[in-house]
Amino acid sequence: MWTYRPTVVKQNEDSMMWSIISQPAGGGETDELPEAVTEDDRIAYDGNGDIYFAYVTAEDMAGGDGYGCTLYNKMLSTLKIGSQHKIRVNNAGGSISERRPTIQYIPKGVQGLLGDKTTLTCIFSSYPTSEVVWSKIGDDLPVGRWSYKRKTHGRMLELRDLRMEDKGWYQCEADNRVFPPTQERVYLDVKAAPYWIQEPANIISAVGETAQLVCEAGGDPKPKYEFYMNGEALGNKDGEGGQVGDFDRRYRISGADQNILLLPNVEKDLDTAVYQCNASNEFGYIWTNAYVNVLAEPPVWLTKPLPKYNLVNTVDGELHCETFAAPKAKVKWFKNKDELPENDKYEILENGNLKIVNVAFRDKGTYLCVARNTFGSENASTEVLVRSKTVFTKTPESTQADVTESVSFSCEADADDEAILEIDWLKDGEQIDFDLSDRVNADASHTSLTISEVLFADRGEYTCKATAYITLANGKAGLLDEISAVARLAVQGPPDPPVDVSLKDCGVKTAVIAWMAGAENDSPILRFHIQYQADFKPGEWQDVASTGDADTTEYRVNVPPWGNYTFRVIAENDKGKSQPSDETENCQTPAAAPNTNPRNVKGNGTEPNNLVINWTPMERAEHNGPGFFYQVKYRKHDPDNPDGEWVVVNITDPNNSSITIEPTETYEPYDIEVTAFNDLGPATIPPVQMVGYSGEDKPVVVPMNFNVTEVLGPKTAEFEWEPVADGVENIKGAFVGYKIKTWTVAEGRDGLRTTLVKPDQTRARVENLKPYSDIVAVIVVWNGVYEGDESDPQSLFPTPEGPPGPVDRFEAYPLGPQKIVLHWQLPLEPNGNLLGYEVVHQTVNGTRIGPEVAIGDIDDPMQRKATLTSLEPDTKYRVTIRAKTGAGLGDPNYVETKTALEGVPAVPIVILADKNDTSVVIAWEQPDEGIPGSFFYVRYRKAGDDKWQDSEPDYINDQIVLSPLEPGTKYEVKVVAGNGDTDDLKAESAPQEVVTDGDDSVATAGWFIGMMIAIAILILILIIVCLIKRNRGGKYPVQEKEAALGKDPEKGDDEGGFPEYNQPLTQEPTDPLKGSHPSLNSDVKPMGSETDSMAEYGDGEGGKFNEDGSFIGQYGGDNKKRAPEQQEQPSALSTFV
Repeated sequence: MWTYRPTVVKQNEDSMMWSIISQPAGGGETDELPEAVTEDDRIAYDGNGDIYFAYVTAEDMAGGDGYGCTLYNKMLSTLKIGSQHKIRVNNAGGSISERRPTIQYIPKGVQGLLGDKTTLTCIFSSYPTSEVVWSKIGDDLPVGRWSYKRKTHGRMLELRDLRMEDKGWYQCEADNRVFPPTQERVYLDVKAAPYWIQEPANIISAVGETAQLVCEAGGDPKPKYEFYMNGEALGNKDGEGGQVGDFDRRYRISGADQNILLLPNVEKDLDTAVYQCNASNEFGYIWTNAYVNVLAEPPVWLTKPLPKYNLVNTVDGELHCETFAAPKAKVKWFKNKDELPENDKYEILENGNLKIVNVAFRDKGTYLCVARNTFGSENASTEVLVRSKTVFTKTPESTQADVTESVSFSCEADADDEAILEIDWLKDGEQIDFDLSDRVNADASHTSLTISEVLFADRGEYTCKATAYITLANGKAGLLDEISAVARLAVQGPPDPPVDVSLKDCGVKTAVIAWMAGAENDSPILRFHIQYQADFKPGEWQDVASTGDADTTEYRVNVPPWGNYTFRVIAENDKGKSQPSDETENCQTPAAAPNTNPRNVKGNGTEPNNLVINWTPMERAEHNGPGFFYQVKYRKHDPDNPDGEWVVVNITDPNNSSITIEPTETYEPYDIEVTAFNDLGPATIPPVQMVGYSGEDKPVVVPMNFNVTEVLGPKTAEFEWEPVADGVENIKGAFVGYKIKTWTVAEGRDGLRTTLVKPDQTRARVENLKPYSDIVAVIVVWNGVYEGDESDPQSLFPTPEGPPGPVDRFEAYPLGPQKIVLHWQLPLEPNGNLLGYEVVHQTVNGTRIGPEVAIGDIDDPMQRKATLTSLEPDTKYRVTIRAKTGAGLGDPNYVETKTALEGVPAVPIVILADKNDTSVVIAWEQPDEGIPGSFFYVRYRKAGDDKWQDSEPDYINDQIVLSPLEPGTKYEVKVVAGNGDTDDLKAESAPQEVVTDGDDSVATAGWFIGMMIAIAILILILIIVCLIKRNRGGKYPVQEKEAALGKDPEKGDDEGGFPEYNQPLTQEPTDPLKGSHPSLNSDVKPMGSETDSMAEYGDGEGGKFNEDGSFIGQYGGDNKKRAPEQQEQPSALSTFV
């Protein structure tokens, strides 16, 4: 250590430093600036000009030159160099021994000024050099106002913007990392120039009053005060006062610090002036002015009473009467000409206003305010009306909701009858603008606030503000009063994601994750979940750990070797899990040997001559390093030779999960091991050795003498048989047991039922038989894979009748307030001949069930429907039904339903659900209010028809299909709701019109089709008439033809013939006709056939018709000749043959 202290030079005037100089001792002036000695961790300046060396080296001898203190004057640009000082280092080439820190320089005390900056210095010698750290004893260093001076290595602590609380002891600690640290202390004393605490204010004072100027300043040491009037000092004299200029007057300076100037009984001309206050100490002074204005004025209005006041009952009211006067005016109040006393009811305030405490309706009336001083007066009157106070009749209540739920707040109020009431809603003190969000709405009167699909942002305080306005004389609305009620909305939901997630440590198999919890969202966090993502499974996050509580914010997790991992954290509360946090930086773990082996290792045969070794493939995260493979070892199991030779197979595909060994003997045991390997070696734990078996084969033995020994019931029978020979050669596998197989003759093997029996049994009870059936039973040997041959012969026996199973599809529908309609289907398992059903019902009230009430047995087994009557309205019933056979009642089936409310149901709301050309779907809804219907049906008709049609009533669905309908046709429909059979328990909707799809064309219209049919019939009739008329119009010349053939028509023809019916008859009317045939089917032919007659007229076929299709002759009913009048009439018996 070496120290030199030069002559003290004020550094704020010149720049001083130490330099290496070669000139002789004695000093002098020069224009050349020598090489300066700079500070480092070994060399230090103390701020006073001294230089210190923590330890010296050979370099400090400066090659024979010396050290000089140089002083540089910036203004004169001159440099002065002090005497030369040389350093001689003993043992310059030797080693330096270690030395503990020892104080070289520390000031006894340091003083600083408030608001300025100061430096604390602490210099130590040591080897190696020390680092210095500062602290304040009993407190922290001032935040943001301290720093270490540059290049001082902590030796100098600079404090800026000094405050009074910075005063105290400071400690410097030197540590050279070899010896224990060394501490030293220095005291900082903070002084202050004067500063204002309270400046004197300007004063307006009335004549005769006392003016007071207060002047208060802080500082250390405490400041002294001086007062001035218009710049001239006011002395403080004993007795009555002081003297200012040529004026003698009275004043007084008082106060503990003589900092108050009193001017009693002021006068306008004498005391109106500018006064000054000066506060000073040894570090400075401060000065300020204050104006005193002395006035003499009569009262003038500042706030005149309003013509009318609307005060509120039970609320304090205030009437204005504020004036300016000098001296101050005295104010009096009158009501109905009587002066008001000041008491608990009335208070005249400092400004002259009248405060009426707890206003009552009796306080209405006329009030007068009078303000007076020595220079004049003012007065004004006002009318006071008392209104009812606005009160809440319903206030909003605090609530909580989950995210996406909806919440509502209600608020209602009453106000004075003549007031206008407005209700507004605020959130967290800000009025809600309902135009900004579709989720936040209020009703028309603002008495209800609804928030749909609540978000976290909706949490907070909701204020209902009820404001009453009254109409003023000028027609404008004035505020009467307002009240507020506050409710809090807590929105619960999953927490926010954790923040500041970081990777604090990444080791071989573990990592440390740290985080900070996010917002809880009104539901405390319960735990955190840590997940990682591996580079070999990008995008797939796996849960790696969960904390047991919400206080843990740092956790060490296990991670597989040989991977790159990033982590994230998820918070959880009772509302769910948060979104994942941000990911951490990457954690790369080194490779290691596997720490586990494949799981689920098994050995089983799939064929009688093979062994398949299976295992679950290991995940990539379990490989732990490159070059991963499975080593499979197997050998025949030999308890007498446990160290037998293994067969080893390496499986290099990590995804492989099996290996097949063949050929093998049937069901032969093998020892099996599967081990995980990678380039670093086998797994760190040994594999589990297990025994597997090669494949089974079909058993070769059959149980003998299998038969039923006793039928114990509809579903139960006992069987017995002889045991089979055991052993692998017989069972071809493990002897698992026997299987007894049964089925019914009617169902065949499709209804097979199986009962497994232990291998050591030769007698068993089977309890799954089908009642009331012919049963076939066999037995086989079972080795777990294969069944042996069935026993022979089969056992055949019947089972008795049993109770039936439950009825199928049992349903109940309320039919009005006193009936329930029941529907069911036959039991799926009748188990015998059904005889009928038993039905009972019970009332249900919460968890209590009433006694059973039977409605009587139903003896028709084919019945599918029943109705319960005389029930109570609006009552829940449990209805139970059991089918029965000769063996008794079967299993119950029950339903619960509720009877309808008593009364007419509400009118349903009709909805057209769908339609097409020939059908429409009519749906309906129950109204929110009113009695619901028990059943519904649709009434419909074509538009214009008088008669309605009814669909079948529906008890279950909410729609009915009307079909078939006509395309393109308008129908009227209405839905009928019913609660009973009578019309007075039904309600129907108003008719609605519906038009089916398709074209209402002429071709498909009914009237058109009918018209076309009528036209067709008319045309047919016309054709027939035409044919008849044509027959009547032609005359066939029979007589001429007969004569040409040599016949005498007048004589007739005994062999028959066709006499002309127009020929006048010569016979008597009583003579029979001659020559008539006995029938149309007679084989007798007349002479000259009809064929001939027809042929003469060009008819190519010998028919019975003439050319116009009429008959040739007339056939009668007898052989007599007709009378002339008969001959002239055509026969009405003509027909086609």
